[in-house]
Amino acid sequence: MFELTDQIYQAVLTLDDDYRQFFCLQKCQEQGSLYLLKEPGAEGMPLMLSDEPEEGDDETMSHTFLPIWCHPQFVTYYQEHAANQDVKNYELLELKLDLFRDKWAPSLAQNGIVLALMPLDADKNFTLCRATIFSEPDAAKTAAAEAQQSDQLTEADKAALKGQAK
Repeated sequence: MFELTDQIYQAVLTLDDDYRQFFCLQKCQEQGSLYLLKEPGAEGMPLMLSDEPEEGDDETMSHTFLPIWCHPQFVTYYQEHAANQDVKNYELLELKLDLFRDKWAPSLAQNGIVLALMPLDADKNFTLCRATIFSEPDAAKTAAAEAQQSDQLTEADKAALKGQAK
């Protein structure tokens, strides 16, 4: 686990979800592990978040998320600020990145579950990322490129729709 000074901790808490995404991915990859919450007990299920599909969502859009964090202190912060009071009883689980990449990520991807990167409070303000992102040599850089490509597609889609409306 990396050393988290109070100054860095406070700074990360003020970052928007995009910057937290890159911080989380980078730190998880550097330290070779990630953190999540699971129900109490040896066989406890991991915490999953979900939302309801909205009008206009396509069928490939995921609505189930596995929240992950890069440091236990951020997990504790989330537990203290989560709307779901049951989360306070969940246990911290550290997963080595090799295990996550080899065993968890393929199953998550197959089931349409994506990662929720560093949620911090009840408003569910976090960035989503594909479960297989840690297969990339530089997960943070790849996520940034994918986000940029997605933004460009969105703008292209808007322009195409605008052109069709004329």
